[in-house]
Amino acid sequence: MFSVPKNVEELRRLAESDVPVLAFAFKRRAAEDWAPEHSHARGQFFALTRGLLVVEAGSERWMFPSQRCAWIPPDCMHKARSAGGAAGSMVYLSAEMCRGLPRTPCLFSSSGLLFGIVQRVLAWNPRHPLNPARKRLITVLRDEIAQPEQQPLRLPLPRDERLARVAHALLDDVGDDRGLDDWAHFAGMSRRTFMRAFSAEVGMPFGRWRQQARLFAALEMLAQGKSVTEAAVAVGYDSVSAFIEMFRKMLGTTPQMYFRSTQEPVPK
Repeated sequence: MFSVPKNVEELRRLAESDVPVLAFAFKRRAAEDWAPEHSHARGQFFALTRGLLVVEAGSERWMFPSQRCAWIPPDCMHKARSAGGAAGSMVYLSAEMCRGLPRTPCLFSSSGLLFGIVQRVLAWNPRHPLNPARKRLITVLRDEIAQPEQQPLRLPLPRDERLARVAHALLDDVGDDRGLDDWAHFAGMSRRTFMRAFSAEVGMPFGRWRQQARLFAALEMLAQGKSVTEAAVAVGYDSVSAFIEMFRKMLGTTPQMYFRSTQEPVPK
């Protein structure tokens, strides 16, 4: 199995070369803070087997849970952090290989096919040219990347400075239970202007956006081993059953079932 070269210079040379596909496994022992904003000349395809990855690019934030696959296109300025001791595998595709693929980060459902392809690519020696069979496998991978899942784990962030101040205050403390009038005052706007401006900026009403932000925070806590009750209280729910109902409405299942499914090995 090809893993990360121990020599950093060797890895850099490979990344900067015309090698079409690079792959390696990774493991992070604990949660990590935001990495500085950066971009890659290559596209990145993640196959997560444990933990959770949070990516922020431009005016959007994405949540990538375990047993899902994620895509970050080349030259996409982003920052990222992990939670729950993230582990999995990563495939880097050359800029040439990325033509026609999504230009924004995206998420893919749990897929035995995608995980199986990544496992196969991990065994390749990147210094050997791709033979016809390997080219066909990469073609399948590209076809799958071109059809991302339409999923709710995306949080748009307002660009307007006043609205962004509200959004980041809530992201820092999603349990903050101030009402709409209080947040409008915080933004220096009337209630009606605030509601209209926020919805226009992010494409959804303020109440729904706050619910989405709470879901993001809860997923991080659950990935780190917090109980459903702890997560519900921390993100501002007085009733655990109301939190579970919100979770079910947003993700189609309960927190227990969601994280049970994400911990089970994907069939090969």
